[in-house]
Amino acid sequence: MVSAATGATTKLLSEATLAAEAEFFWRNGYLIVRNAFSPEEMDIAKTAIQTNRDMQDRLATVRANTQSGKHNAFETIFVWNDVAGDDLFAKLTRNYQIFERLEAFFEDRIYVYHNKVTLKYPSVPGFRYHQDYYYWYSNGCLFPDMATTSIALDPSTRANGCLRVLAGSHKLGRIDHDFDVELEDKGVEEERLAIIKTRFEEVFIELGVGDLVIFHCNTLHGSDDNTSDMSRLALLGCYNTKHNDPYVTTDYGHPFFHEQSILTEKVTRADLSRMPDFNFVVRPK
Repeated sequence: MVSAATGATTKLLSEATLAAEAEFFWRNGYLIVRNAFSPEEMDIAKTAIQTNRDMQDRLATVRANTQSGKHNAFETIFVWNDVAGDDLFAKLTRNYQIFERLEAFFEDRIYVYHNKVTLKYPSVPGFRYHQDYYYWYSNGCLFPDMATTSIALDPSTRANGCLRVLAGSHKLGRIDHDFDVELEDKGVEEERLAIIKTRFEEVFIELGVGDLVIFHCNTLHGSDDNTSDMSRLALLGCYNTKHNDPYVTTDYGHPFFHEQSILTEKVTRADLSRMPDFNFVVRPK
């Protein structure tokens, strides 16, 4: 395997697989990997979310706001910056199946920039079409050499508001976003988006438990409200490249490039006692 700490070059994924997937990724701006993790591992990760007080407090806030008519998609995302340890979530977002692919795609060392969980329970709002790099550019990342991976802890379907992408839209470059006061959400301006949608195919990313999708930071993506009675929990790893080390620290506290080992071990019940420091931030200088 590839070790971020040692620079060793032995890989668990074949060069032929990585080359074919890189071609697909750069053409379409995303890549789906089926059965990356077992249902047992996903069930353990769900248990960690459902028993974590901070995440459940956030969910209670989201549900209360939704019942009162407020629509704040950002509140459904729980973010943290402690990403280099051996906790349960790191064993998933630093898995070799993700790291080896991203290092092949970007031809550079990569690291987890931050992790997050999407608390997409029934009646929870979705997101307008947006780019992740719209935000990360403002965080001091000069290049769009970044990506996000979404790991399905629940089935992700059109019925429960799955992720949707505009295939190939990463080629548009960074696009300005506007703020919708009513939805409390930022996204691509609607007139421009309507034209973009005539040029790029809309793909609904339907995933089974344990599947994952990797998408480029400029790929336009969004999701619908979850109007079903099924939860759609997902663990997201956000990744940066070594050459794109941020030139500033922001209030979000996302880390600079640092050594992160690539992990191969499966998640077990014992990992339920291994949680990251959800309050860790890199302080602005």
